[in-house]
Amino acid sequence: MDQIDRLSGIMPDSELYQIRRERPDFVDGTELCRQTVLTPAHGFDLGHALRAALAARMARFLGHNDLSKAYDDMLAQAGATPLLSGIAGGADLPVDADGFLRAILRHVDLVTKTPRENTRADIEALKAAGMSNPQIIALSELIAFVNFEARVIVGLEALGEVA
Repeated sequence: MDQIDRLSGIMPDSELYQIRRERPDFVDGTELCRQTVLTPAHGFDLGHALRAALAARMARFLGHNDLSKAYDDMLAQAGATPLLSGIAGGADLPVDADGFLRAILRHVDLVTKTPRENTRADIEALKAAGMSNPQIIALSELIAFVNFEARVIVGLEALGEVA
């Protein structure tokens, strides 16, 4: 069982579990993607704890408490700080937070809450805050994955209710 199975309530003896396994590349690929975006070998100065905090924040904003809890647990293992715990919980940054972190949080919130409002100017704002292209790509991958994962879980939960 992977995280999506657990959080969507799919049991190994269920038809839905078996259907997911008919496409093992999707199941394995999703798990590999999770590892790559959350705990990459080279994090481009976006550490594992920050990534877990951002993932928990996005899951909370999407209304998926079980997923946010899974990322909270990951944050605890990666080394939670009061600042990162606040980020994970959806809090605003303290007034003395640096511009780099402010830009990251603004972008994560924007793309998660109102993705259609994201424009090229928002990417330029990340660059202006000091983010490199590899960092912007890594952040974009994290945002895309967590939003994808949350939606897959919701879809599988709905399928489980009608199966």
